[in-house]
Amino acid sequence: MAQSALLSTNAALSASDREEALAEVRQLITDLRDAAQDGRQLARRYADVLQNVVDEYCIEFEKRAEAALARLEAAA
Repeated sequence: MAQSALLSTNAALSASDREEALAEVRQLITDLRDAAQDGRQLARRYADVLQNVVDEYCIEFEKRAEAALARLEAAA
């Protein structure tokens, strides 16, 4: 009888431990999803910044190239 009660107690603890582990896994999944979303947002922001910088440089170099070409054509 005592052995049966011990097995029953162990089963109850195992169920309790299992529920606690499932709750931890659910929280971990939620935290990972949030971190992934934050990472994607940060990557998009940096991609936008980089695109703006590239656009600015392209516009500036295009102006300089046009001016240099105009000087070459005028000298020819």
